[in-house]
Amino acid sequence: MSLNGSGSTKERIVRRSNWIKIEEQPLSSESLADLFSNRIPALRVRNFLSAQECERMVNVIQTQKIIDKEGYFRAVAGARQLQSRFASEAGVDVLERVRQTLQQVSGIPVRTATEGDREYFAGILRIINSSALIHADYAEYDAPSWEIGKIVAQITWNVLLKQVQGGESIVYDRHWRGKIDDETIKKPSPSYGYHPSAVENEAFKVLQPVEGELTFFNSRNFHEVKALDKPHRESRYTMSSFVGLLPSSKARGPKLIMWS
Repeated sequence: MSLNGSGSTKERIVRRSNWIKIEEQPLSSESLADLFSNRIPALRVRNFLSAQECERMVNVIQTQKIIDKEGYFRAVAGARQLQSRFASEAGVDVLERVRQTLQQVSGIPVRTATEGDREYFAGILRIINSSALIHADYAEYDAPSWEIGKIVAQITWNVLLKQVQGGESIVYDRHWRGKIDDETIKKPSPSYGYHPSAVENEAFKVLQPVEGELTFFNSRNFHEVKALDKPHRESRYTMSSFVGLLPSSKARGPKLIMWS
């Protein structure tokens, strides 16, 4: 491996784009390298989870005691407990399946990120019924002094566990530039979002949510999630994590690390 919408929203190329193809690509060594390099907008693995596996996982979620959904799933202890239940009751270890898939395709080691002798958590469940604002994620800017801050490129994966109406993700061909963008186009605190002017006239790709399918995109690109058509009647359950590329060093070759 070399790693050196739909509806009223239409896909378009307005400004000169970094993307050599607008279509989602199947996962391969070449397409993974292209995604890390921002040469394509997204990857999709169809039938990553079966309908039966998704149903069993949703049943686990719906029987988990949750007082505050958003706060609960940010807590590592609760998230690990849920992962254990997925494995024991639903017979599914999504994180390990993703890890093995990436390692087989890339040919390089894939592991969970660490900080000293402590391991990060990876593979969080997210419940987003309303929209997620335009934002970007890149650990070199978010956590420069941590292991994850040593990466040279970053992508993210998502798996939808139950089909929903609406809830599309939109990825823009516009890299976050850290402090420069934060000082000019970020909305005032406490908002985490960026002004729409950040992505005006940029190429974009609409990713349709499909139950059981695994999607990847470059998380340093600005992106957003649209609200569900009926946010009070259904929930958008997704599992996800980031994947960063650690470059080669004198002692060892490149690695892929995962964290949430």
